[in-house]
Amino acid sequence: MKIINFKSYIVRNTWKKWVFIEIVTDDGSNGYGEATVYADQFGLINHIKDIKKFILNKDPFNVRKLINEWFLSTFNRSRDIVNISLISGVQSACFDLIGKHFGSTIYNLFGGPVRDKIKVYANGWYTGINNIEDWGKGAKKVVNKGYKALKFDPFGSGSGFLDYDEYKKSMDIIETVHNAVGDKIEMLIEGHGRFNRSMAMKIGKELEKYDNIGWFEEPVIPEDINGLSILSKALKIPIAAGERLVTSYDFTELFKLGAVSIAQPDLVNTGGIIEILKIGAMAEANNIAIAPHQAEGPLNTFTTLNTDALLNNLKIQEMFDEFAYPEWVNNIVDKKPEVNNGYVKLPDKPGIGINLKDSINDYIADENDSDFNLFSEGWEKRGFK
Repeated sequence: MKIINFKSYIVRNTWKKWVFIEIVTDDGSNGYGEATVYADQFGLINHIKDIKKFILNKDPFNVRKLINEWFLSTFNRSRDIVNISLISGVQSACFDLIGKHFGSTIYNLFGGPVRDKIKVYANGWYTGINNIEDWGKGAKKVVNKGYKALKFDPFGSGSGFLDYDEYKKSMDIIETVHNAVGDKIEMLIEGHGRFNRSMAMKIGKELEKYDNIGWFEEPVIPEDINGLSILSKALKIPIAAGERLVTSYDFTELFKLGAVSIAQPDLVNTGGIIEILKIGAMAEANNIAIAPHQAEGPLNTFTTLNTDALLNNLKIQEMFDEFAYPEWVNNIVDKKPEVNNGYVKLPDKPGIGINLKDSINDYIADENDSDFNLFSEGWEKRGFK
């Protein structure tokens, strides 16, 4: 069996254009993967011209060889996020095809799951927030759906330092959410790499007064591993990071310095299923929990859930699907996650467990469809009114 065709679809999701890919073999088999990369989707598609030699006429069953030759043959060891996202997407598509061929889920190809359901936390639930009171109302809706944890960024478009009014508003938002959900629901505070060390420390010290802080995520820029280490040692609350690190090599120093309590590799950003399992094993060997980042599209949700099933040290999984996906998402895919009381069932269909519909061609994006900017006012609405 050989790969003879490689298709790509850029979908006009409201807040971040999704990139889906499809491989087709000479016997008519196909597999789907996701290669969504923030703000460079058309650059990624153009990059296919340069890397299709690593994909076409290759055996999709020989995934490790295909990926390793591709990784090594790009002289910079695929360090750019565009190339690594394509590697991730092609790898997922190959495993999807293999799973369909054998009638198996991805996790069963790797030896079977270590759990029968996955705890998830809500994100994207605050897209319609207009004032501080609404944060409490929105949080209660999440809890009423059965979620035991929710994540939010209360810092507006802040960067570096927050002035007094910005800081006060952010702390008021956190207090409002806490008062709405109580101590039994985990609050996961998203920093989006906004702050310098001193501002992050000030916020972290304030967060210590809450017993239900599950973590403070990306409190400083992702390159500041030493800063993460300082915060981890100085604060009583857990520090989480890793969504913007590329391949398992980037996680080495993070774990060596004890810079995080929870590692957050993103399957697309880090190099695919094989790479995230490596990172999970590295974290486990350092007695660190893992909570994969997933802010891409529905295909990556299912690919990540398959991977979650294999991680001994999984803490919890991010879930945007119920709160920040457009209403028409069911027009382009044939499956959605089944969330019940804060847990999601393992995918049970062959491959990654989800397929694209032909109607996806009605939702193709163009260059005029922009992505949101985390540092612009109103970003948290993600294009929703």
